Amino acid sequence: MSKNDSSNSKKTLFLDIGNSSIKVAYWENGEWQKTKDSFKSVTYLISWLNNHIDLINNLIVASVRKDHFKLLQSQVTDLDIQSITIDNIEPEVLDYDTPKTLGIDRFLVCLGAYQRNKGNVVVVDAGSACTIDMMDENRIYRGGVIMPGLQSILNIFKQTAPELPDIEVEFPGRWPGKSTSESLQWGQVAFFIDGIESALNRFKQLNGEFDLFITGGDAHKLSNLISEKSIQDEFLIFKGMKAFIDA
Repeated sequence: MSKNDSSNSKKTLFLDIGNSSIKVAYWENGEWQKTKDSFKSVTYLISWLNNHIDLINNLIVASVRKDHFKLLQSQVTDLDIQSITIDNIEPEVLDYDTPKTLGIDRFLVCLGAYQRNKGNVVVVDAGSACTIDMMDENRIYRGGVIMPGLQSILNIFKQTAPELPDIEVEFPGRWPGKSTSESLQWGQVAFFIDGIESALNRFKQLNGEFDLFITGGDAHKLSNLISEKSIQDEFLIFKGMKAFIDA
């Protein structure tokens, strides 16, 4: 979306405000479009929104950062802003002991996946943190896993052991590692994937078969490493937001 946009209609923008980046998308002509890959700061986002105010109708926001949302509200005053929070979700669809602490993004990516088949779904959201969550065939969110993201794991030794080599994000070819690079691949990449697949097996034992979705910044890397068949979808959270608004 730019000031040279040929469309005459103002757009509803969907904002996903995460811990390390902000993504913006809109629904047009039956498909999702991105404004750009991401915004690294809320101040840059605010400046961009105010600069494109004539092209925007309203904002739908899902934010895991309350401070960023408050700043957005205070600095973008000419647009209607609707926030989707966990308080908006009916308690009976949350099988979770501490819903007040549940990130709205975890629920919404599951809801977005659920729209595809109305059956059991598991979503791996591979960002700075990696979450693995389930929604069952009755649209009940069943909880999940929060673990460090792949990039966080790969960066763990940058400060504490800078002499260690960088590695390729792939499974090592043999066990045990016979070089420092292979040993790091086992300790960082392979065990990370093992942790995800262990969680997937636990979901399968508890709830039966499911469709697996992968989203987030490292989705492409993970989809090539996980043995389970998966559907890669970068717009899952936006699909969940739209489904919630349209309900």
